[in-house]
Amino acid sequence: MSSESTIDIQHDAYQELYSQHHTSRREHQGTLIESLQHLNTDVQHALSKDKHEFENAKETYHQQYNILKRTFTHAASEHEAQSVLPLKQIYHRRKDLAEKVLELLNETTLEAAPVEMRTYWNGSIAVVYNPITGRAEWKQYWHGGIHGLFNPITGIIEWEQAFHTGVYGVFNPQLKTIEWKKNFNGGIHGVYNPWTGIVEWKSEFHAGVGGVYNPLTKQVEWKTCWHGGVVGYFDYETQNVKWTEKWRHGIALISWDTDANTYLTTASCGWYDND
Repeated sequence: MSSESTIDIQHDAYQELYSQHHTSRREHQGTLIESLQHLNTDVQHALSKDKHEFENAKETYHQQYNILKRTFTHAASEHEAQSVLPLKQIYHRRKDLAEKVLELLNETTLEAAPVEMRTYWNGSIAVVYNPITGRAEWKQYWHGGIHGLFNPITGIIEWEQAFHTGVYGVFNPQLKTIEWKKNFNGGIHGVYNPWTGIVEWKSEFHAGVGGVYNPLTKQVEWKTCWHGGVVGYFDYETQNVKWTEKWRHGIALISWDTDANTYLTTASCGWYDND
């Protein structure tokens, strides 16, 4: 089978997996990893072979025709067109495919993990899981706060953002509405406490705020980070809250909650310094 034929076959396999990745629910992404790993291995092996064949053909061409012959003789141009350029084209096509396959593998691996976190320097980042589509949506906002939330009553994602201001929203199942709050030049965070049936809030000036409901203590645990973001989640394996903070960065986190059997999202959305 020719190298060009294998590229077409591998590209078709990539397109199929790419489509499955973008149409499958987040909780099913793990089923694609093995196929992507096999495809990545096959493409990398073929890429190594293509590179070797291309470099050998180029070396032979340079040995057979010196720089003057390569510039002025038709035979040199014909040799290059027939023996070198086709291999160069195949090599670069495979290299482009290899980059796409690896990117898809990495993206799928991140989504299949029980916890995914992203940061955004000098601004805010937020993530919302849509239980209808099974997909997560990420958004960023420079020099300010942004937060989003899925509204189970309307079935849509609602977003709020504000310049130099912390923003956060929490769905209150008792009131069947989203409560929004803002905090200028600082951070703000809210957590619904199912034990008390109320949304608890905490705000800080020039500091990020994170909050997590602990099902063992039935209380909300809080943490702040001066001039930075902080997020946490309850880890059912260790039975405690795990925290992550980062100076001058917004942080968003999505994690699989084994108790609720769905994904939970949180973020540190604020503005901590007006320098």
